[in-house]
Formats: sequence, C-alpha cells, structure tokens
Amino acid sequence: MIYKFIKILIIIGFVSFQQTRSQTIEIPSVQYVSVDVETQKIHISWQINDPSKIDGYIIKRQIFGQPDVVDGTFNTIKTINDPNQLTYIDNGDTHGYANPKNRAETYRIAAYKNNGGVIEYGNMSISLSSILLNQITFDQCNKTNTLKWSQYTGFLPENSNYYIYYWIDTNLPPILIDSVTNGGTSYTHNNVIVDTSYHYLVQAYSKNTQDKANSNTLSANTLVPGIPQIMNANYATVKLSNQVDISFTVDENAIINSYKLLKSDSINGLFDTLATYPASTGYITYSDELKTSEKIAYYKVIAINDCNIIVKQSNIASNMLLKVTTANSGSKTNVIKWTNYKTWLGGLDNYEIFRSIDGSNFSSIAQVSSSINSFTDDITDLVLPVYHGKQSNGHFCYYIIAYEGQDNPYEISGTSQSNISCVYQETIIWLPNAFNPNSAKAENRTFKPVISFASDYSMIIYSRNGSIVFRATDPLQGWDGKSTSGGLLKQGTYVFLLKYKTKNNKFVEKTGHINLVY
Repeated sequence: MIYKFIKILIIIGFVSFQQTRSQTIEIPSVQYVSVDVETQKIHISWQINDPSKIDGYIIKRQIFGQPDVVDGTFNTIKTINDPNQLTYIDNGDTHGYANPKNRAETYRIAAYKNNGGVIEYGNMSISLSSILLNQITFDQCNKTNTLKWSQYTGFLPENSNYYIYYWIDTNLPPILIDSVTNGGTSYTHNNVIVDTSYHYLVQAYSKNTQDKANSNTLSANTLVPGIPQIMNANYATVKLSNQVDISFTVDENAIINSYKLLKSDSINGLFDTLATYPASTGYITYSDELKTSEKIAYYKVIAINDCNIIVKQSNIASNMLLKVTTANSGSKTNVIKWTNYKTWLGGLDNYEIFRSIDGSNFSSIAQVSSSINSFTDDITDLVLPVYHGKQSNGHFCYYIIAYEGQDNPYEISGTSQSNISCVYQETIIWLPNAFNPNSAKAENRTFKPVISFASDYSMIIYSRNGSIVFRATDPLQGWDGKSTSGGLLKQGTYVFLLKYKTKNNKFVEKTGHINLVY
C-alpha cells in the first residue's frame, strides 16, 4: 500500500510539473480564419508576444469523416518549426483536405519548445472557425437572393460587421452590396437579374483591429424554369386600309402563365395590353385598327410567369409609314419617302417599291438597300406616250415591302408591307394653232391637243357659222379637217371648245381658234 501511494504521488507530481511547464509556454492568439477568394483555401493568422521563447507551433483542425479518427476531435495537421511564422495556408491532406465550401472548418494552435530533446507543448488556443456561407435561396417572384451563413466568433459581434460581396463576371473584382451589423447571419439581395449567375462571399470585419475573415464563395443561378426559348416578331404589315396585321412566333412549351401582346405609340414609350394568350400558344396573330397613312404603332409580346413577372420579351415590330409627293420643281417625278421597318432579329435586307397607275395592278419598279428610305420615280415617259392604249390620268399609287435579312436565329424570314400612298400629277396641255391635212409630216395633219394627266376629256370643233364639225372624248383622237359627213372643209379659222378635269377634280374649259390651211 505504501508503495502504491508513493507511486501515485510521483505521478501527480510529474503531471503537475508538466502542467506547470506547459503553462510557462505562451498561448498563441488566433487573429482570423479566412477563406481565400481565388483558391478557396483557408488562411490562418495568429500572434505571439515573444517568439524567441518558443521553437514552433502545431496546427490542429477538427476532423470529421476520416478513418481511425473520432469525429469532432482536434488532430494535428501541421507542425511549424519557425516561431516567426505567424500564418498558415491549409492545403495539406493530413487527415483529409479542409473543405470550407461544405462546412465551417475549426482550428486551434499551440506553441512548443524543445528542451534538450524533450518537446514541451503549451496549452491550445481558443478554437476559431471559418465562415460557412451555406445557403442562397432565389425567390423568382420577388427577384431576390437570400444568403445565410455561420456566425464568426473571431470578433466581438458588437464591434464587427459582415460585408456582403457579389460579382457576376468572375474576371472582375467582387462588388460590395451592403453590410450586416451586430452578428446578423442572413441578408437579402434585392432586384437581382433573372437568368444570371451570381457569386457571393461574406466578410467579417473587426472595427477594433481591422482584421478581415472571408467566407467560402457560393454561387447561385437566378434561372426561372420554363422561360420561352423562342419569341420572335415575324412582321407588322398593312394589307388593308387602316389595319395592321401582326404576327409573332412564341414557345408553346414554355412553363409560364401567359403571353401578352402590347402596343405603344413610341418605341420607348408606355406599352398597353392589346390581348392575352395562353402559355400553350405557339403562333400569335392580331389585326389592329390604325390610321396607317398617318400613324406608326409599335408591338411586342411579353411572357408572364406565375409571379406576374415578365421573364422574357420579343423584339419589336412596327408598321412602315409611306408618303408620296410630286416634285416642286416642275419636273415629272414623284418622291416617295417611308419610315424604316423596326425591328427584325435577322436585320433588314432591302426594300422593294411597287407602283400602280390609274388604278392598274401594282408592279415592282425598283429595289433599294436597307440604308435607303426614299426613292424618286421619274414618270417622264408617261407624259406623252400612250399608256395601255390610253393617256394616263396622272394618278400614281405606291407601297413598299421590306424583307428581313438572313441572320434570324430561328430561321424565320419576315416581310412587311407599308400603307398605300397616292398622288396626282398636274395636268399638262399644249395646243397647236394651225394644221394642214395634206402636210408631209403626219403629226401636222390633225389638230389634237397634247394633254396628259387629265380625265373626263371632251373637244368640240365649230365652224364659223357655229355648226359642230367634230366631236371627240378621246384625247388621242384628233381632227383631220373633215366635216361630220367626211368631206374636207374649207381653209379658214375654226373655234374649239376643250373640257377636262384636273387632279383636284376641277373642271377646266378652254376655247380658242385653230387655223385649217392647205
């Protein structure tokens, strides 16, 4: 019994001695445990008052999920033999690699001293864990990302802030959004952009020491499921007066609430709803009443999800406004101007110009590039020659067709027709004062006014005694000097009465004398 008692006293004494010796070794003070933004490796920093009194440090990490190690126990992962080294990057695989993306990694540090070959260890520091940013929740209805993270105990809550950083382009530095004070561990990022990848980190900041500790980086995609894969404005075209026909191709398999067709008087103005279509719609058509000779309207389709939020919108389609005028210089030309078509995904290829004369069918007269929105139509050849067996009344109508380019991502080729715009040319008339039925020149053998761009034409020739000797309603029919019975009349002066209607529906009467000579 005495032997055992003496032995126990020896053991107690040894332990007490060891504890006393360990207590003489300074305990390191851990400054921060931080996750590097680029490498996602943990950086540890600590301080000690007098490195000359020790020979190094041991770094312990709380271990989980490793064979032959009890979960939650601290085990040495690194021995540092330089007392002046006060930082460490945990990138070793002793007891497994650190995993700061999936858990808060916890560390303790102790200093040691080599006394003649006997290693003496000081007491362990207070444990300190990294910040684990462990959850980001996207709310598609409110367009928010909510972050949650573990509490960082390295700084006193009342003397520290959490700074919230994000970035979209990983080639650029993080952007500071906001700060959270007094130990809060959640934050809501408002007004996030739909269908965008966000990257976040949380940084603890000590107002006392200016030390900083980063969390791991965590990413979140604000993808809204079921966004339409195709939304294309096919055309806005004028086929009937005062009506614009609109066509859109949309995704009938989109997981949304509905499609809405919108209209505005300005491309950057407020759009109002014209019609609503179910999500199963694949093709949208609509006929809108519009004064197409005076106004331009802009149309687009938006996709609305169950949160009543616009998740996607189409390109804009607008009708083209065309106006034609006669040239003011007196030259026989019509000037056509139109507004550019807006806007095809495939770009604008070209415009084709169509013309109708006196109510005839329209025919193509020219094609111009997409950079041109005016055209001068020279109608000189229609002034004197016969047009389709008769002289023209001078009524010219035009429209244009725009053609989409070849770069449409959905391989859709749209066309759009403008309104029809018409103009009357001024009436042209020239009256000879004499003619000879026996002339060697055919053009001098008849009396015929040269008239263009007039309607309701009539001409009467009177003899000196007031008798009618000739009557015509065709401007191409001339008087050959004969009476109504077919015989040549005597040489002399005769009177003509000419009637016609101008482009303004104004009736004109002209009288004068014509000399019949042989």
